[in-house]
Amino acid sequence: MKFGARILKTGIAVVLALLVVQLLGLTPGLIAGIAAVNALQPNVHRSFSQTWNQFRGNIIGAVAAIVMVLLFESNLIVVGLTIILVLSILMFFNLQSVSGLAVVTVIAIMDEPLGAEMTTGDFLQTAAVRFSLVMIGVLCALVINLLIIPPKYEDRLYNHSVVITNDIFKLIRLELNGASDAITIRKDVKALDQRVNKLETLYDWYKEERPYFRKSTVGDLRSKILFKHVVILTRDAFIVLESLNQLENDYKYLREDFINRLRYEMDQLMAYHEQVLLKISEKIPPETSEYYQDNLYHYENTLIEHFLEDYHELINEDVRLKYENILNSITAINEYHHSIRQADRITNSYFKYHEADEELSITEETLD
Repeated sequence: MKFGARILKTGIAVVLALLVVQLLGLTPGLIAGIAAVNALQPNVHRSFSQTWNQFRGNIIGAVAAIVMVLLFESNLIVVGLTIILVLSILMFFNLQSVSGLAVVTVIAIMDEPLGAEMTTGDFLQTAAVRFSLVMIGVLCALVINLLIIPPKYEDRLYNHSVVITNDIFKLIRLELNGASDAITIRKDVKALDQRVNKLETLYDWYKEERPYFRKSTVGDLRSKILFKHVVILTRDAFIVLESLNQLENDYKYLREDFINRLRYEMDQLMAYHEQVLLKISEKIPPETSEYYQDNLYHYENTLIEHFLEDYHELINEDVRLKYENILNSITAINEYHHSIRQADRITNSYFKYHEADEELSITEETLD
């Protein structure tokens, strides 16, 4: 289990909510604590946007609860029907993301039913207090997300990309060298797909972020473009691996010189990819990768030309069919090559031609 900033901020948000409730003399504070836990978002931008949605959702839940209690009093069946009604309304207004908090509001209000010992005015006052408790929890979560350990997405995107990319490269080398166990590798490929999906989600959160205590700069936009291509590179490398894994049986029919060509080009592309990542962390200067650009043209013909020459010499139709399947992998490799070159140009531009911009600082994770 990894202890992260999200865990720490959740605990602080709950403590702050309970403290505020205690200072205001409101009860029960448990409602504010539960609301704080549910309201905490993965980034500051979503905290701001969700706070407004949560306010609307809680208003809907509170109004529905009050109306249902005044009309039918409070019992288990009415509570259930009210929750169904609130969820339906939230779906209609596309507010499903705040349904959890809205249900908490409904239960908090209907848990204090209108009875013989409580007048209508007392009930409405209690409902207002419990609605306020929920919103206190929501606002505390917003404040904590804004002020305490704001997420450093550049570090997380870079470090996750490096780790995932290294794992992809290991499996690509195993596939090309024919040293892999098909079932084990297939499980690893599926796990990598999930990790790349999480990386893309992390970039979506990063793309949503805005500076809240200063003006946005061109450098902020350039950073997002740079890391967009880092994520695209990781996805394209995975697509190559996936293609190699799916067609591993067909590689047995390829000529040895073409297999060696594939190994050589993938080694160069993977090294080129690594150089781009090293430039982002400023371990090497921008011009370093020119060596790999030159080495990619070691052969006189291109990979697809080499493939077509071998293909036209084939006579056996079954073998020709296997060769045709390999076109998927060649297409993926060419797309991967294009993505690396594009990411390399953007990285060079970022560090070479825009030195006056705010410096991008990457902190690498270590085991020390």
